[in-house]
Amino acid sequence: MALNSFKKASIHVDGPGMYTTIQDAGRVGYQQYGMPVAGPMDSESYLLGQALVGNKESLGALECTVLPPTLTVQGTCIVAFTGADMHPTINNIVVPRYIPFICHEGDIISGSFSQCGVRMYIAFSGGIDVPAINGSVSTHTKAKIGGLEGRSLQAGDQFGIKAFTRDEVNVCDFYDGHNLFNIALYNRGGRECHEPLRGVLGNQAKYFTEKGIKTFGSKIYTLTVQCDRMGFRLDGPVIEHIDGADIISDGAVFGSIQVPSDGNPIVLMADRQTTGGYTKIGTVITADLPRLSQLPVGDGIHFDIVSVEEAQEIYRTYMKRLHKRIQLAHEQSVYVFNVT
Repeated sequence: MALNSFKKASIHVDGPGMYTTIQDAGRVGYQQYGMPVAGPMDSESYLLGQALVGNKESLGALECTVLPPTLTVQGTCIVAFTGADMHPTINNIVVPRYIPFICHEGDIISGSFSQCGVRMYIAFSGGIDVPAINGSVSTHTKAKIGGLEGRSLQAGDQFGIKAFTRDEVNVCDFYDGHNLFNIALYNRGGRECHEPLRGVLGNQAKYFTEKGIKTFGSKIYTLTVQCDRMGFRLDGPVIEHIDGADIISDGAVFGSIQVPSDGNPIVLMADRQTTGGYTKIGTVITADLPRLSQLPVGDGIHFDIVSVEEAQEIYRTYMKRLHKRIQLAHEQSVYVFNVT
């Protein structure tokens, strides 16, 4: 059957999951005022979800951490699940990630504890309808802005899904063969989780001893429980400073690797502060940030130092592959599937 117009729907939160927030591409253009960017931790999974449900802009979606929420659909909407494998379900039927599904009145979306990765994204055609702040609906819980009252979801919450019109939507039976379209999207490509995170040394590397830089590029660090959307604190061999860790605060970016006085690195993430007063030995390259965001507490991490030129070439290759996969997801978005 063909369907191309969807009225505004709403979602009731029966259970919030472990930590679920509303995110879009982020609050860009306000860091000079001290406003954090926020946005998705795994931008690759987020963007693929947007493409799979046919959104041509980066709209509000759910970022689920470890355990997804339980949601009741009120109306009709199209959803897709990307990122970590939380065995997403619709009406207690486990459904694949990277395939768009149509949900009807009373359908229940849920899942279970993650089997691989930490963050799963639930995208909706039309996007989540909550007030934008500085051009974004992204939740930043420390600043208490965006999403639903600047916080993670709670049981009893309700939010809208915007009305949506598509040029073409074909609703298919789940097992009619079209579900094989997603095979290329399952194969994310790139490097495995146990391989090094590639990083570029920055200007502040001059504040570290030669031994400290060698330690950074050769030793294993453990992701501690002190990790959240703001930053990942690591534990391992001390990275040695020449003369202290404090600097005059300067700009911080997603992937900045701060090293405070204890010598253990902190990787700044999506909800990072706009400036920081600790020395930054380097920055994790863009292509490796989605993989970093999916690592669980207790995982071992080691860094591989690359040159700026190498990082630029990796970035070009990565973006070329990502654009191809987004195009494939958009092509698949014209086919949505019934669960039963």
